[in-house]
Amino acid sequence: MSCLETFATLRILSPTLAPAQIGAALGLEPTRVAALDPSSRYRPRREHHFWAWSSEGRVDSLDGLVHVRAVLDLLQGREQALAGLRQAGCALDVSCYWVSSGQGGPALDLDAMTRLAALGLEIWWDVYFEQERGYSEERPAADGAQ
Repeated sequence: MSCLETFATLRILSPTLAPAQIGAALGLEPTRVAALDPSSRYRPRREHHFWAWSSEGRVDSLDGLVHVRAVLDLLQGREQALAGLRQAGCALDVSCYWVSSGQGGPALDLDAMTRLAALGLEIWWDVYFEQERGYSEERPAADGAQ
C-alpha cells in the first residue's frame, strides 16, 4: 500500500427523497448534501438528491481498508434502513479516494467484501497519482512517518 491520502464515502442518490429524508431514514448526519436542481447548468449531476457520509477528516489512517471499515461500522444495525432507501429508488455505493505514491494499491479483505455484499453496496476507487495531485517527494507523510 503506497498511499499519500485516502478516504471512503457512502453515497446515496435519490430522484425523490430529499437529503434530510435520507439522513432521517438512516439516523445519521451527512458530511455533504446537494439537493436536486433540474434548472442547474450541471444538470447531469443535479437530477438526483445527493447525501454522503465521508471518513475524510474523521479517520486518521493511510490504510484505505480502515476507511472502508469506518463506513461499514457506521452502517452496522442500519441494514433495514438501507433496504428501505433502496426500495424507495435510491442508488447507494461506497466511493474511495486514493492518491498513489508508487507501486501497490487499495485492497479489500474477505470480511470487508462480505460486509459490503451483505449491505448490497458496490465499491469503487477514484485513483490519482502523486504527480497529478501536486505532491512532491519532499512532502512529509500525512501520518508523520518519515
